[in-house]
Amino acid sequence: MKNCNPIRGTYDYLPSEARLRESLRKLILDSYMSNGYNLIETPILENLEFLDSSEGGDNLRLMFKTVKRGDRLDLTKPNLTEADIVEEGLRYDLTVPLARMYSNNREKLPTPFKSIQIGSAFRAERPQRGRNRQFTQCDIDVFGDTSINAELDLLKTSLDTLSSLGFENLTLRINDRRILNLLVLSSGFGDEDISTVCVTLDKIDKISITGVMMELIEKGFDTEKINNLVDAINDVVKNGIDMACKYGVEKSVVDNVKYLIENLNKLTSDRFQIIFDISIVRGQGYYTGTVYEIYTEGFSGAIAGGGRYDKMVEKLTGNSVPAVGCSIGFEPVAMLLRERKVSLSSKKNLILIYDQDDDILKVYELKEKLKQNYNVSLYARPKNMKNFYEKIVAVADAVTSFKDYNNNVEIKMLNKG
Repeated sequence: MKNCNPIRGTYDYLPSEARLRESLRKLILDSYMSNGYNLIETPILENLEFLDSSEGGDNLRLMFKTVKRGDRLDLTKPNLTEADIVEEGLRYDLTVPLARMYSNNREKLPTPFKSIQIGSAFRAERPQRGRNRQFTQCDIDVFGDTSINAELDLLKTSLDTLSSLGFENLTLRINDRRILNLLVLSSGFGDEDISTVCVTLDKIDKISITGVMMELIEKGFDTEKINNLVDAINDVVKNGIDMACKYGVEKSVVDNVKYLIENLNKLTSDRFQIIFDISIVRGQGYYTGTVYEIYTEGFSGAIAGGGRYDKMVEKLTGNSVPAVGCSIGFEPVAMLLRERKVSLSSKKNLILIYDQDDDILKVYELKEKLKQNYNVSLYARPKNMKNFYEKIVAVADAVTSFKDYNNNVEIKMLNKG
């Protein structure tokens, strides 16, 4: 018998989990739309030229690529290179396709343009808790707005959305890549080193500052520069964000971070922990300003994150357009809701059992009445009721009761919600 398991890092979702995921998607979408963002959709296949030039950090190394087809693939060619074999790539996030889409349709869209994307992305990374090779992202972005209030709106919307899903113990950690970049430069590194150093700094929560130092040494960087960088980071951590100005950071950059923290606390009535955190990097090289991540209890990684990427559209198309976004991590959020046995459905499920000789028109008449308060599944009475019950409960774990049409009574057999 062939192995019927899905590809490693991908999953089949049975009805109960598929229902949860669809309810979650709808709630996130409704929350985004209620805040004035506009739903768009882009293909999962992207031009490699755009993907490769996006400064996606480690994501470029993890990108899935498609093989050329038909006459375009000539494996007899001598000295084959990757360019001779591959043609497109699967998107590794939703940001690069969005920037391409915006550039292609800019004349049709308002400025600023506030977008929603909810869709699949793909990365060939090692699967782990809350991280899959095929995963859903839920993004909101703003194009054409340089104001820090764009970040304020994105983050308020994201916090409100997560709160509406039952996440109250949230921590929002905010940084700015301009602060990191100048700490790196002031430590003796060159402009060409910034991206590489920041990719390593992004791992600080996983490998600690000692691990970061060791990795930078392994990459061939000078020990004195590394020590200078660690000292600068420790200075800002110990003495506060204002110390960043000592390393050449403009006061306006520091003030933006403080503005976000102050006003988000006011707008959310101090319900969440909102802090400056120099360790927030975001591994993608396309970030140019504020970066942020949202954390919750019970999961070590971020459940949302994003930042400003003012140079991406210009890099891809030559048109200068400021942009900023925030993405909720659908997979870890869905996983945590499932583990906490949270039900997002407004209606509970009910199984309606009828006998083969019952008047089917009356059965459907009763079903229509019950649909006002339940999601109703209709089944002819099975021969083995016990076996049917066990399996239907396993498949539809939100079932609250059976209703026996023939006797017109509900049999309370289960109550999970």
